[in-house]
Amino acid sequence: MRSVPAQRKAPIRKRSSSKPINKKTNSTTGKKKLINRGTKKYFSQMAIGGAVFLSAFVFLAGYSIYKYLNQTFASASSVTSYSITDSKIVTLSFIEVEDINADPVILKGLKYIIFDKNDEKISIFDIPLSTKVDMTGKFGEEEISKVFALGALNSTNVTEDGIRSVNNTVMRIFGFSIDRYILVNEDLAETLLDSFKGRGLSEILNLSVASELKKYTISNLSINEFYSLVKFSGSLTKDTISTYSVTQEDINDSGNLDNQIANMNFDGNISQEELSVAILNGTDYPGVALFGSRLVTNSGGRVVAVSNASTLYDTSYIATDIRDSATLTYLSRVLGIQNIISKTEAQKFNENEVDRSDITVIVGFDTADSLY
Repeated sequence: MRSVPAQRKAPIRKRSSSKPINKKTNSTTGKKKLINRGTKKYFSQMAIGGAVFLSAFVFLAGYSIYKYLNQTFASASSVTSYSITDSKIVTLSFIEVEDINADPVILKGLKYIIFDKNDEKISIFDIPLSTKVDMTGKFGEEEISKVFALGALNSTNVTEDGIRSVNNTVMRIFGFSIDRYILVNEDLAETLLDSFKGRGLSEILNLSVASELKKYTISNLSINEFYSLVKFSGSLTKDTISTYSVTQEDINDSGNLDNQIANMNFDGNISQEELSVAILNGTDYPGVALFGSRLVTNSGGRVVAVSNASTLYDTSYIATDIRDSATLTYLSRVLGIQNIISKTEAQKFNENEVDRSDITVIVGFDTADSLY
């Protein structure tokens, strides 16, 4: 048999791994470094931009929420400069009218609501429109039903002056402050009032009802304040929300109402301060100092002197050396007196009571109309 010569295998040559491979590796490494550096720079810029955007967003969102919570929950009225959300006693005048856009505005109902957070109760005082009251100013004794219209008589701002007249009248009846007010059309009054009787926001959150309330309600309550009052009322049981019908006898002799109000403030901030207060009538209007004394006593304050001033004053003053006190804050706000002077400054008035009391209130003609 013929043999086949074996084929010689080609020798296996080892591939040189020096230059070609090194070139490829170096090239790849360079690209990786280039990509990483660019990516890092890109993400760094994105992170900074994102942080700036997030900070701006948080600020704007927080500011928007703040503005939202502090806008009025009803139509056109400025929010009062002090907040009631942390107050232990909050008072509200609830004014029902036939039509807030009418001229004249016809009063259809009036209530004074006290939210007592100390004793966890709500007192709703219903003031019958047929009862008569000695109005502040020049009108004398009139029926409650006429108070809004008379206050708005010959006014350039019918709504504002009408509300002020009603609030001054309510303050005279109870001898206590009014923190906020609500003016509402009578057909929406019950729905709104129910939210303060422990029934919450269920009906008000209805879009059609909310729209009507926005159009036919005027208030100086902020949304945050309104919600806090509704939340408080919703936390109470039915037996802690009471309604009392004010009588003509209550108005003629304020002793019964004064006792109820004073009991609510028995252990309040003003009562705990125990500062002595003197009230001086610096006008020729009778009864101004006496009513000022009711305001102090019903709030829990201690009155040590009630008398006429030595002379007449065009401007009202409060003389005290104790500037940081709940009593001073309350009197300044309720009486509308912004002129706070030291006892040394008050020496020029030659009023003896200044040295005998911690706080001396001198009521002048500029604020007497709300008390007389």
